[in-house]
Amino acid sequence: MKKILICLSFMIPSVAFGCPSLEGTWSSSIEKFETFNKRWANIDNKAWSFMIQTQGHEVITFQSNTMMIIATPELELKMGERKIKRAPKEERININVLGCTDKNIVLKYERNGVVKISQLHFENDETFWEYMGVAGRSGNGHIREYYTKTQ
Repeated sequence: MKKILICLSFMIPSVAFGCPSLEGTWSSSIEKFETFNKRWANIDNKAWSFMIQTQGHEVITFQSNTMMIIATPELELKMGERKIKRAPKEERININVLGCTDKNIVLKYERNGVVKISQLHFENDETFWEYMGVAGRSGNGHIREYYTKTQ
């Protein structure tokens, strides 16, 4: 019986064996955002000024690969001479893991009334990134947002 179970474990692929772990709390990393995007992203100065104020604040907690809780604190953004306050926000979003490899996880979820698919790219157990923007549209400037595990 033991030999049969071992044989089956090689014959039947299992998502659990190869996926990176999402479980826990991840914080947006302003340092990693700046390091990558200053060098590689196609961002004009006005967009960069806005992004640098909004990155590094979001915290995502993943629970059991079925839910993510996204928390963003209140932000005061400077846009030219104007200052705009962005209210704090906490979102509870159901997620579905569509698939994974040992370095990627693909999620499907609905946020703000729009169904989204995101691919999370893991550099290691403590860091992942995802592209910002949408292919084929404005905002697709090879911009990455990075997250590091905090818990």
